Amino acid sequence: MKTYLRLEITSQDRIGMVLDILKKLYENNISIHSLEVFPNKVSIKVENLQKNENKLNIINNLLTIKGVLKVNEVDLLSYEKNERRLRAIIDAVQDGILAINYNEEVELFNNYCEKIFHLKKENIVGKNIKELLGFDGPIINLLKTGKNYDNIEVLTKNDKNNFHYITSGRSVKDDKGQTIAAVASLKDINEAIEMSNVIASKEDFVFKDIIGNSSSIIKTKKICSSVAKSNSTILLRGESGTGKELFAKAIHRLSSRSDKNFLALNCAALPDNLIESELFGYAKGSFTGAIANGKEGLFKAAHNGTLFLDEIGELSLPLQAKLLRVLQEGTIRKIGSTVEEKIDVRIIAATNRNLENMIGKCLFREDLYYRLNVIPIYIPSLRDRIEDIPMLVNFFIKKLNKQMGKNIKGAEIEFIESLVKFHWPGNIRELKNVVERSMNLCHGNLLKEENLIMDFEKIPICKIDSQNYNFDFKLKEIVEAAEKKAITSAMENYKSCRKAAKALGVSHTTIINKLNKYGLNFH
Repeated sequence: MKTYLRLEITSQDRIGMVLDILKKLYENNISIHSLEVFPNKVSIKVENLQKNENKLNIINNLLTIKGVLKVNEVDLLSYEKNERRLRAIIDAVQDGILAINYNEEVELFNNYCEKIFHLKKENIVGKNIKELLGFDGPIINLLKTGKNYDNIEVLTKNDKNNFHYITSGRSVKDDKGQTIAAVASLKDINEAIEMSNVIASKEDFVFKDIIGNSSSIIKTKKICSSVAKSNSTILLRGESGTGKELFAKAIHRLSSRSDKNFLALNCAALPDNLIESELFGYAKGSFTGAIANGKEGLFKAAHNGTLFLDEIGELSLPLQAKLLRVLQEGTIRKIGSTVEEKIDVRIIAATNRNLENMIGKCLFREDLYYRLNVIPIYIPSLRDRIEDIPMLVNFFIKKLNKQMGKNIKGAEIEFIESLVKFHWPGNIRELKNVVERSMNLCHGNLLKEENLIMDFEKIPICKIDSQNYNFDFKLKEIVEAAEKKAITSAMENYKSCRKAAKALGVSHTTIINKLNKYGLNFH
């Protein structure tokens, strides 16, 4: 194996300096392997001299050249360092990197390629690519046409092995736009599949609390995944209890902001003055009762993250105007302050109201609607995904078992059939309450139809006649009938006012008062 001497010559920058150095090397009968020229510096690589005195002689001879300031021995020339760094990077990446020149000869074949093709690079570099592929693969077509390609699946074989991989290729062009070489990346098909499964499993984790396999819920999850990476404002539409906040959290976790704050505010839960202070914060001493040092609002706390505004349709018109300004300008001003602060917050809003009708009645600003409705996502109601009820019931049973110290294994088919027949105006939230109530009344390992405190068929449905508002049943009567049935069922199961009260989530006194009210006697 040949060894080399590398010298770095520092000199004045003058015309003819390189020529003088070459002459001096020629006079000493030294053959140059490579040469680099920079301002005030020339580097040479020559075959290593046999004796140290010969090395010293050539260094001293170079120092006699006019303008040469010093000569140092170095380990590598600059181009060698760069080349070795590049090769180290190429060999370290978890993709095959394959490059061929215009003559279809392999010039680059990294470690990952060795693993795919079961060949050492020294046995393939310099040879025709067809010896490797055995056919005109995508990279050869790329060399001929100059047309790049992405994610082409290739399956081929030689005498000993099968090769199955995914490849993408890019052409290398000269100044005239002519293709002079081609470079391809390759990924073993099994590793590509494994990687896609890792990505899928991340999404599965993000959506782990959104249960269901119905076509409508799968479609909604896919939409959320596809829009998560953007910074566009999202408006989640759907009935109350459909899980809009769960979808908002999933979108945040899949976004580039996932390592920043996700904060939520229910716009229907607070009066206007409190909502404004919660969102924008307030300056020191801005009003009586304010925290002495002031307060940062949710906009500031969610900087670079996500802010979820639930029940956005409940905002008053003045607050709508302030929110619109934040969306337009990207700035906020604390209550009692004159200072504008820049913020970067992604807004995800949600509503169960018909904003379009509200706009027509001047209850919601049209300009704010268009700012929020950049990406509308409709969350399906439970009655539109009724096939998900069995999965949801099992999910709630497992979750509530831990909270309630129960060991219920599942539900009987009659229990599920009764749930499927219901209209579910309260959606997932209502279903969870029904399952929890039934679990409180269940003494075995399976939820039974008798554990349901819901009379789906006997409770009358009121139909409104726009011309005549005479009802056969009043709301109060309907509520009392359901209440009476629930208390009766609980007392029959528990034989105790205290246990029945606990199962129904009310006080012992409430149960006693209701028993007296309805004339029920369980003594």
